Amino acid sequence: MPRAECDRPPLWATIVPVARTSNDNSPGDAGGGKKDGIQSVSRALAILELFNERRPELTTSEIASLTELNRATAYRFCQTLLNLGYLEETQSRTFRPGLKAISLARAALSSRELPEMARPYLQRLRESTGETVNMALLSGAEVVYVARLLNDDLLALRLFVGSRLPVHATSLGRAILAFLPREEVEQILGGRELEAVTQYTITDFGKLAQELDRVRSRGYSLNDEEMVLGIRGVGAPVFDASDRPIAAINVSIARPLDKTELRDVIAPQVVETARAISTLVTELAIDSDHR
Repeated sequence: MPRAECDRPPLWATIVPVARTSNDNSPGDAGGGKKDGIQSVSRALAILELFNERRPELTTSEIASLTELNRATAYRFCQTLLNLGYLEETQSRTFRPGLKAISLARAALSSRELPEMARPYLQRLRESTGETVNMALLSGAEVVYVARLLNDDLLALRLFVGSRLPVHATSLGRAILAFLPREEVEQILGGRELEAVTQYTITDFGKLAQELDRVRSRGYSLNDEEMVLGIRGVGAPVFDASDRPIAAINVSIARPLDKTELRDVIAPQVVETARAISTLVTELAIDSDHR
């Protein structure tokens, strides 16, 4: 069964604060010289590094105090980060990390460690199903492949670690989207058309929302020739210790099969493998917290 929807602490809570920038309250943030450019980047990063699980949201005054910048300078940097998508402003006029910061943190934490940890589980899944197995992370409105274990049927399909595919048209992407907060899904997909990769791709937002509801209900996603003709996929999310989907795995199938085999044979193995990887991620996080 899928994990129940709940309030999940943000992934960016794992970002560890570092030392503050120097105590320079001059208002200029775009001086034109190399030194000014480096200082501006340092200040922007210093602001992002303030946020952690003890400080998920901060006011402009708190940011100014913690960075030792004057309030006007802190506000200007916050507005720049807001416009770029690295900060969000809440209804209570506080700031919190935006989707770009979350994606950056997720990529840094997961792109190397997670595929290595998951590889034994992915190998067992490939052996038990005889099919190609993949793992991907969310990156904006795309999924990025971070692990790919091929069988002979899909050797000709030119997808590699690092390949990107549209999130709405893949079982990997839907497995992640289904367990994100609705407002986050709207931010990811909002303002863009859903590309028809094949004639079977869901391109209507309402129909996609219904499909995500079904994914959330049954615990796995399906893709029936929506990305590549002749290819079907079954995906399931990988959760972190805060029950947030940080990745997805899937099985890609390039042979004829009926829906009964897909539902009763393949899907349970994908879900069980994703659950085992999620448990490993959680156990490692707890162990790290206790060190």
